Amino acid sequence: MKLKQRAGRYFIFGVLNTLIGYGIYEVLALTVFSGERLLPFATLVSGVVSVFTGYFLHSRFTWKERKVGKREAGKFLIWNIVNSLATKPVLTAFFDLKLFDSLYKLAFDICSFLHIPFSYEFVESTGIFVLITAVIMVINYLVYDKFVFGRKGSSSREQEEVKETKEDKQTE
Repeated sequence: MKLKQRAGRYFIFGVLNTLIGYGIYEVLALTVFSGERLLPFATLVSGVVSVFTGYFLHSRFTWKERKVGKREAGKFLIWNIVNSLATKPVLTAFFDLKLFDSLYKLAFDICSFLHIPFSYEFVESTGIFVLITAVIMVINYLVYDKFVFGRKGSSSREQEEVKETKEDKQTE
């Protein structure tokens, strides 16, 4: 698969996975885990669902021509744990610096001009989320391509299909 094709698929499935995770977070935050002290549980549940959804989407569609098995699933899980515990908190702290206040203020002013009733706090937190997501998507693409799904060749699913075809021909 060509680089542009894979990058396009990665972007589409990455955005889809992000929307699924964000949707689950919002539903849980507004219903099951409503209340400030329970929000980490909404984050945890949506994060776990996102990891599994991301692995499914990227292994089946983005890197479908690569070898995919337990080893790749383990590497995917390990990388996403590192992301959750280290990369995302560092990026959150970085994008929460006063350095970005003018960007969030501009976005808030645009929303106000367009009569979109978002609070500054909502615009700022959404801006931080969007910036983190953009950086993480680029980092994840590189890590997934070189480290997680780096082995080229037929996938374990394709190998199983070839094996079944050979067995079917032998029985005939």
